[in-house]
Amino acid sequence: MTRSLRRRRVLAGGAAILSTALAGCGGHGPHLKMRAVSDSVLLSDADDSIPDKPTTDTNVAIVETIENGTHRVSYPSRYPPMRPAQPIAASNVESPIEYRGAYYTLALTRRVPRTLLVAEFRIGAAETPAEDDPNSIAYGDLPEIDRRKFAAALPPNSDGERIDVYYDKRDVDRSELVPEPDHEAIVRDDNRYSIEPESAEEKQGYNYHYEAERVASTDEEFLSWLRSEYRVDLTDLSGDEREIVSEAIGESRYSGSEDDEAFNSLAERFLSHPAIDRGDEDSGTWFVRYDGTEYLAELRSPTQYE
Repeated sequence: MTRSLRRRRVLAGGAAILSTALAGCGGHGPHLKMRAVSDSVLLSDADDSIPDKPTTDTNVAIVETIENGTHRVSYPSRYPPMRPAQPIAASNVESPIEYRGAYYTLALTRRVPRTLLVAEFRIGAAETPAEDDPNSIAYGDLPEIDRRKFAAALPPNSDGERIDVYYDKRDVDRSELVPEPDHEAIVRDDNRYSIEPESAEEKQGYNYHYEAERVASTDEEFLSWLRSEYRVDLTDLSGDEREIVSEAIGESRYSGSEDDEAFNSLAERFLSHPAIDRGDEDSGTWFVRYDGTEYLAELRSPTQYE
């Protein structure tokens, strides 16, 4: 037994009250949590479900990528607006995507430096459109580039809202809304929304190119694909590693440390496999099988604290 594990046994009694107080909180420091899952839990927890009518910029872009196979997103940051959602053993990945009953991966294929026009608009609250309003345009009559940019913004919040939209300079000539709108309002779904430009400036940004691939058309196909592409089989563990896993299951949490050799070894095994969801640091959620039972495992690796 490692020194770390022996020390944990001595302190277990005194830490019980503290552990109870922390239950339900995310917690800090290196740790491993493992939760047994059924097929129904996997179907709800191992993917990101996109609504049929998306209302956020990110979801609109994901749907357009799925429906077209590829998509280009302009964004004024060196960090992509959408992280890949695919089974790769790397940082910065999201969960697979469910949309209208089918399942998809999302790959970031290219990042191209571009000069972007960043425009800020004030979108007014919904109004009843007049029968004859020469200053309004129907949403469906806008150029495609404008419809894409404003899809998630209409309708706005009940009191209206400010939004930023990003246009590749090559797209500006095809727009009727930037740099100065040709219309004062947009009519969509029988509601009129005023649009007031507040600023427009050029910024260095990027065009991010994405590809989507359907990997399953049914729940059963998706579960089979998950097990093939993501599942980590925890076999051939050392005695100390088995103790860590048993504690992560039985007590719902194992707290490791930077000098915990067994925990470091176990963490490296997770990090070398695709995660269901993984952030910038060496942490995330993995799909695991151990002693014939399947789990979702949340790991915060000691390496991110070095």
